[in-house]
Amino acid sequence: MLKEAIRRALRESLEICEKKGLFPEEENLSIEIPKEKAHGDYSTNVAFLLSRKTGRPAREIAEAICQNLHPPPVLERVDVAGGGFINFYLKDEGVRECFYELYRKGIDAFLPSFGKGKKVLVEFVSANPTGPLHVGHARNAAFGDTLSNILEVCGFEVTREYYINDMGRQIRDLGTSMLLRWRELHGQDVEFDDRLYQGDYIKELARRIDEEGILLPGEEKERIEFLGRFAADLIMDGIKKDLEDFGCKFDQFYRESDLYRKGCVDRVLHLLKEKGMAYEKDGALFFRTGLFEEDEDRVLVKSDGETTYFASDIAYHKDKFDRGFDLLIDVWGADHHGYVPRIKASLEALGKDKEKLKILLIQFVTLLKDGRPLAMSTRRGEFRTLRELLFEVGKDAARFFLLTRKGDAHLEFDIDLAKRASNENPVYYVQYAHARIESVFRVAGEMGIDYSRGQDKNVDLLRLDEELEIMKGVFQFFDVLEGSARALEPHRLTFYLVELAQRFHSYYNGVRIIGPERDLTLSRLMLLDVLRETIKRGLHILGVSAPERM
Repeated sequence: MLKEAIRRALRESLEICEKKGLFPEEENLSIEIPKEKAHGDYSTNVAFLLSRKTGRPAREIAEAICQNLHPPPVLERVDVAGGGFINFYLKDEGVRECFYELYRKGIDAFLPSFGKGKKVLVEFVSANPTGPLHVGHARNAAFGDTLSNILEVCGFEVTREYYINDMGRQIRDLGTSMLLRWRELHGQDVEFDDRLYQGDYIKELARRIDEEGILLPGEEKERIEFLGRFAADLIMDGIKKDLEDFGCKFDQFYRESDLYRKGCVDRVLHLLKEKGMAYEKDGALFFRTGLFEEDEDRVLVKSDGETTYFASDIAYHKDKFDRGFDLLIDVWGADHHGYVPRIKASLEALGKDKEKLKILLIQFVTLLKDGRPLAMSTRRGEFRTLRELLFEVGKDAARFFLLTRKGDAHLEFDIDLAKRASNENPVYYVQYAHARIESVFRVAGEMGIDYSRGQDKNVDLLRLDEELEIMKGVFQFFDVLEGSARALEPHRLTFYLVELAQRFHSYYNGVRIIGPERDLTLSRLMLLDVLRETIKRGLHILGVSAPERM
């Protein structure tokens, strides 16, 4: 809310400067919080952007902006610093007035709403139904679910979708793995090659064949197909349960097989051939990727007549567009990096706006135990599942820790730290702030202090620097949400909550909140009331609980 007041004033100044012919208006208006307090409460580099456009010195542009600026009441002063930064300093009185308005109206009244009901499809996790979810999938799940929550808070209409690859070679390999383990259970000698799935979960699934009295088809090919579907369905049931326990909800699960059943793949192949975007060579069908991206042409249909995953992925993304979404977000693992250009190219070939598709690549996770990394390999069965992680550290710590770094950066997950009940553990630190505030209110109630949200409070009594810093920290909640939604970076919220908790803990350890002066006590309880609501809302957006006792 404070940042928005500054943005409006800046925008008006830029419009005045444009009308005076000083320089063109700049659309990219970035307002940030300086790292050093001496540089103000907010700062903008807009003068540098205009300098690159006009060739004029940035400081000269910054001074012109300030000369034509009508500062909002919340500002104490505006300075030009360095080569052209414009720094804004808030007025203490203005901060208190805005905070009291926030107290009266509640957080919901000030949440960003720039989404304006636009429809967004977020597809995330989409792990193959060939094995349990591992910690890499868990990071994807925490990222996609939290991003969806943030977008919803910011006014978007979000659909969460999981795409199930339930066809092709991987399912046949799964069926073969099942058949070999079943034969092994019946005393036969079997030999596994590296492409097959060798985890203990395959043995457990194979045992269910006899336990459930399932009669297998006679032909080996039919057996493999049957067992592939059988295992994939059971694995998918386990995946759904793990995601539910992890706090991830999906609006729909979309099967690759449904694309074939509805004829979507055949139609898109026909359309690409009709447009001249696909050609036959050596008995196979290729897509002309090179017309749109620096990439080689890719196979759509193999020479044996089998369609590739690329063909069904094109049909799937076309179907997404056809469903009328304004924005498509795919959350993929980093190993899909090379796949991005060909998907973008296929959309362009189909006449779709490829800019409406945002593909976010999530880097790998390394689990640390006793300071050492744990090995993971899905096919060899050496992996740490999401289920194991939940058992080890719990949902709250798992989700929070998996969001402590930007999605495209490698993440080290320290299991020992995640289990530690200390201030070094970031999720414990934030949750403890909420629990401490709850304890303050319990003590106040036990002392007979009558506090209610509807009471008038004297916000002018909150004059300590620590109190003003908490107020400013609360205001940043709305900026962080909007910035996270625009940049598609949910990790910003975890950083924010840790910093906000730090401000509270310092205040709690240094200030007597419940004291002999009734009005001052009520004012400080008001401060903590709004802070408590902010922390709780932030944690819930992350999918993390806000405990009342710890």
